[in-house]
Amino acid sequence: MQQFSIPNEHTQFVLSYQTWGFNSEMELLNQALLLLKKSLLKQQNLLQSAELYAALYAEDEELQELTHSALNDFVE
Repeated sequence: MQQFSIPNEHTQFVLSYQTWGFNSEMELLNQALLLLKKSLLKQQNLLQSAELYAALYAEDEELQELTHSALNDFVE
């Protein structure tokens, strides 16, 4: 197993696991890593979705015209 070090601030947080309702340091760390992983995957999915929509928009002249028309109506 590889060891690593973390800043003192994080160490103190992990050691206060009971304050946060966890039964152990490992339980807190596992939950924290799970939340981080979910957040990163969500961010990645949003980026991929945005890229897909941008590509579709770039290819669809009718949609671009509709968008510009709506924007012009909004400004007026």
